[in-house]
Amino acid sequence: MRTNLLLVPAALLMSAGAFAQGDDCSTATAIGGAGTWAFDTTASSTSAFSGGSACTNAGSLDVGPDQFYQWTADAAGTWTIDLIGSLYDTKINIHTGSGCTATCTYYNDDYSGLQSGVVVSGINAGDTFLVQLGGWGGNAGPGTLNTANAGTGGIANDDCSTATAIAGAGTWAFDTLLATTTGFSGGSGCTDAGSLDVGPDAFFQWTASAAGDYAIDTCGSAYDTKLNAHTGTGCAATCTAYNDDGPCGAFNSELQLTGVNAGDTFLIQCGGWGGNSGAGTLNITTYVDPCAGQVADQFAPNHSCAASASIGDGTYSLNTKKSEPDFFDFTVPLNGTVTIDVMFLSANGDLDAMLYEAGFCDDDQTLGCANTLACGFTASDNENLSWTNTTGADMDCTLRVHVWPNSGPECNDYDMTLIGAGASGPALFCSPANTNTGGGFATLGGSDFSGPGMFHLDAQGGPVDQFGYFLVAATPVDPGIPVGDGELCLTAPIGRYNPSAGPALNSIGRFDAGGIFQNLGGTSTVGSGYDVPSTLPSPPGGVITVGATWHFQLWYRDGASSNFSDGISVDF
Repeated sequence: MRTNLLLVPAALLMSAGAFAQGDDCSTATAIGGAGTWAFDTTASSTSAFSGGSACTNAGSLDVGPDQFYQWTADAAGTWTIDLIGSLYDTKINIHTGSGCTATCTYYNDDYSGLQSGVVVSGINAGDTFLVQLGGWGGNAGPGTLNTANAGTGGIANDDCSTATAIAGAGTWAFDTLLATTTGFSGGSGCTDAGSLDVGPDAFFQWTASAAGDYAIDTCGSAYDTKLNAHTGTGCAATCTAYNDDGPCGAFNSELQLTGVNAGDTFLIQCGGWGGNSGAGTLNITTYVDPCAGQVADQFAPNHSCAASASIGDGTYSLNTKKSEPDFFDFTVPLNGTVTIDVMFLSANGDLDAMLYEAGFCDDDQTLGCANTLACGFTASDNENLSWTNTTGADMDCTLRVHVWPNSGPECNDYDMTLIGAGASGPALFCSPANTNTGGGFATLGGSDFSGPGMFHLDAQGGPVDQFGYFLVAATPVDPGIPVGDGELCLTAPIGRYNPSAGPALNSIGRFDAGGIFQNLGGTSTVGSGYDVPSTLPSPPGGVITVGATWHFQLWYRDGASSNFSDGISVDF
């Protein structure tokens, strides 16, 4: 039976306190049995009807401008209710019962591509459901509501023990509308979400007719599939490979079996994501590795967390493929920022990059950004990561670069630039320093080897408008000696970078309104702090030599008294 829905502008039907036909759970359009009904939600409102609290998943919530149908089954069986043929990204909720008292029972966002649908088994003639159809993300437009009855009974290959025997390369149709969900997992070989919770499933017992590599997929299937391959025969087979969403798109699945011998047998399990079912196609073809001509780069084999390659700052020309992700390890210094640029052609395999704390590195490429310090997880041509280490200590990190498993191509070449790696050089002592009249404590933690001179000292956290100068000594002491309101953490002889030491050795300065120590002696190229020269003030006298370690601190006035920053030890 086919019923045509008359569409009338909402403004002609609606008045204060009234809803247009089908625009609310209280005005649902009555339909029944198998058929196809056209609808258009362009002028519909968003009712926010939820059908109670039974459906709380994102797939059921936030249905955009929606319309309602009160559908009654005219026969027992397994029914498909879908929006295939609609012209926009849809969502569908099925509520058991009538009108606004119906309760949410089934829902779906993407069933076939971006179109929604559900399969409901065990329906009896006369059962009634409130069908709520709308759009994802507020989308609206013209669409098609379809209902069809697959009948009753099961399918012949509904269990691992009754798999359909097939062999060689070929294409085989299957339909899981009347199939059960067996829960077969093939042992503990596959434990990722991509292999688990396979919806109503059908089984094939496949035997390879020739040695080689094979591609097995469900491309061309009419719903969101999942695919598992188990080595062996029947229910004793063990899971070997799996896939949820493969590169052929439309949420169909694809996997590869390599090194197969003639006569090897595999149990192929075809099912659906999220309980989806429908008509599908199983395709088995000879697989040709598109990366066969790829030459391993200088760091291979670095294809697991345990086998990561140690690298430092620089630009590297590299390559990787799905079966061989790249792992690199390096240290990010305390308060340092590491930047990583992965530059590639997405047409040759979409690369992603994940930065982990070394102890939390993960080989699983399907986890997205979970447990990462920084994550490059886009479909663009480049991935750019940046992370600042504020953990309180140097951090050993591991970077994984891989071809996204759902990318079409298998491999890609890429250039990677790493900046900011390496253990921190200077180390703080007597830190934190004593609190000053500004409410904070002065620290030399921002000092580094940038700029001219042997080293650049910077101080921050001091009291506004108070002046001071830097000190130097060959030996530190921690804890220090109380002097004024602070602690002197250097031992004699102590050098003073003050005006009496000479123009180049004068570090005198004053804290600004932001607590930053600004240089007043013209001995800082950046305005703040002090560019330490090779010559030392006297005492101790002499020069700073490569390989030597010297220790620095800032003395400063602090109201009616004086104070000190923390100290910093520098290996030159």
